[in-house]
Amino acid sequence: MRKIQVILAFLLAIGLCQGCANTGSVKRLKKTGEFSEENVSVSMKTPPEFHSNKRFIYLIAWNGIPVGRIVTEVKGIIRYKERDVYEVVLVTESNKFLSKIYRVEDTYTSYVDVMNMTSRRYEADRKEGNYRKHLVVEYDFDEREAIYTNLTDGSVNRYPIKDNVQDPLSAMCYFMTLPVSLGDKIEIIVNLNGKNYDLYGQVESIDMIKLPEIGSFPAFKIRPYALLKGKEVKKGKGWMYFSADKDRLPLYGVVRIPFGKVTATLRTVEDIS
Repeated sequence: MRKIQVILAFLLAIGLCQGCANTGSVKRLKKTGEFSEENVSVSMKTPPEFHSNKRFIYLIAWNGIPVGRIVTEVKGIIRYKERDVYEVVLVTESNKFLSKIYRVEDTYTSYVDVMNMTSRRYEADRKEGNYRKHLVVEYDFDEREAIYTNLTDGSVNRYPIKDNVQDPLSAMCYFMTLPVSLGDKIEIIVNLNGKNYDLYGQVESIDMIKLPEIGSFPAFKIRPYALLKGKEVKKGKGWMYFSADKDRLPLYGVVRIPFGKVTATLRTVEDIS
């Protein structure tokens, strides 16, 4: 608890020096014009295109104070165990101010099956302060099991999985291919830490999102929650906005924590080779 208080005090200090971050803002969508709720609803029902060879860069802020960034790359199709997969890499890194007291440099990699958008392999390389863990998960759908190999301590464990299971990163990719409507409830099975979670997402509203770096977009809000063996998992509350068009871009996310909120705001979309 004392360490958290020190970190928060440090963040407040740098916030006073640097000012607040330019995060996203939300307004209700007007009922008329090109981006009316009716027109946007039709667009949401169209199956989105999943784009590869793209890089997405997000600003992470705590209570408006910049603390780091997320860089996500959806790379081209590669061959993995006789399957065509998208290689998706997400890196979360603290900025130089936060890194002085608590450095974060996490890398997550998912191999997402091109045919059905399920996960074939998931890797998490976490470096947070003094904490280190490097984990590789292989999904064997023939044997219906996930093989967890901990590269930090050398341990190997096997856990049962369900059909069409997702890792946390591939779940996002899978969702980005689904047509949705206002009020829909989306269900995705996510495997994490050897457990199979029933992850649900409720499409709650259609709004206009303004991003300081790249402009304004009609977007829909989805609020996720998870169940484990029928019981709700209560680990923070959050929601996310996706562009309500064929690109289905993750635009803006919010997570409520005991000491305020953390936001992720899309700042750049780049082509990569």
